[in-house]
Amino acid sequence: MFLSSTLSIPFYNFTSSQILIIGVLGIVVAIAVFYVSYQKYFNSPLNKELAEKKKALIKEQKELNERLEKIEQDLKNL
Repeated sequence: MFLSSTLSIPFYNFTSSQILIIGVLGIVVAIAVFYVSYQKYFNSPLNKELAEKKKALIKEQKELNERLEKIEQDLKNL
């Protein structure tokens, strides 16, 4: 009986609490900034990881084209 009368859970009215509104807006802005910066970074031509991946894929494409040409030559020789 003593515990129930001394413990009270605070309840905030969202529409009248300016600090809660500012906090929610801050979280929304932070998420938006994170999303936009993430998209801009990974689509940037200055992204070294993306440039290295592109170079590796181009090299692999050249190797596959050479193998394909060799296979075509072997088929012609049959």
